[in-house]
Amino acid sequence: MSFVDFVKTKLFWKHLGYILLVAFGILLIVFFLLKLYTRHGQEYVMPMIEGHSIDEVQQMDSVSNFEIVVIDSIYSPGEKAGIIIKQDPPAGAKVKSGRKVYVTVTSSSGESIPMPSCTDQSVRSAVEQLVNAGLRVGKFIFKVGEFNNIVVGQRYHGSPINQGETIRRGEEVDLIVEMTQDSYTTQMPNIIGLTEPEAEKLIWQASLNVGRKNFEGKKDVAHSRVVSYSPNSSSLTKGTTITINFVNDGKSDYNSKANSFKPAKPAVETQTTVEPDVNIEDPNNASPDEGLQ
Repeated sequence: MSFVDFVKTKLFWKHLGYILLVAFGILLIVFFLLKLYTRHGQEYVMPMIEGHSIDEVQQMDSVSNFEIVVIDSIYSPGEKAGIIIKQDPPAGAKVKSGRKVYVTVTSSSGESIPMPSCTDQSVRSAVEQLVNAGLRVGKFIFKVGEFNNIVVGQRYHGSPINQGETIRRGEEVDLIVEMTQDSYTTQMPNIIGLTEPEAEKLIWQASLNVGRKNFEGKKDVAHSRVVSYSPNSSSLTKGTTITINFVNDGKSDYNSKANSFKPAKPAVETQTTVEPDVNIEDPNNASPDEGLQ
C-alpha cells in the first residue's frame, strides 16, 4: 500500500487524532505547571512599611506573603532602633508572594568607623564624605585666606581629628573652612518637601549650619518633611544657623503647609543678608595641623 493510499484510511486519521490529543494534553500540563511555578495571578500590592518598626511589620497581615530582609542599619540620633527608613520594592509595587523585601533600619548606637579625610577639598565634597560615612556636620568655622570655600581642618569635640582615627557613626564633626574676604555669602537651597537627612545635607553643602528642628506629627526619618524654615532669605552669610520645621507627610494638612511656604527669591537691585552667629577664626591663632595639609 502506498503512503497516499494509507493517508486515505481511517486508521491513519485515528492515530493522527490520538497524536494531536496527546500533544494538546502535554501543552495543557506544561502551561499549568508554569502557572504554578510563576504564581501567575497571585500578585500583591506592596504596602508602605517605611516608618514602622520591624516588630510592627512582622505582625501585619499585609506583609505575611513577603520575607523581610534587613540589609543595612543606620544610626540616626534621637530615632528609636529598628525603624524601617527604606524599602525595596517600594510601596505600591506589584510583587508575587514569597518575594524578599529588602529594608534599611535605624540602629540603637553608632558603630565605630574610621574618620574620613575632609581636608583639601570643597565644602560640598567634604560634606559628601561625612554624610556617606554616617557622620554629621557640627558647625562651620571660617578662616580668611587665599583659598575660597576649601576645608582646611576637621575637629571632633573641639580637638583636631585625623583621617583613620576611630569615631562613632552619627557623631558631629566641625569643619574649618578657608574663604576669601569677598565670599561671605551663600545661596539658601530650597529644602521644602525634603526629609531630614536630605535637607541637612543641602544646608551643609551651602556652608550653613543646622539649628533647631521642630516636628509636627509622628517624627520619623522617611516621612517627616520640611514645610518651612527660617531665616527665609535667598542670600545668607556663610555659617548662618537655619531653623527647620517638619510635618509628617501622613498628616492631612501636610500639603497645605508645604505649599503655603514661599522661598524668598533673589533680589534684583538690593540683596539683604541675615546676620548669623558666624564663627570666624584668626588664622594666626590656628593650630599648625589645622592649616592646609
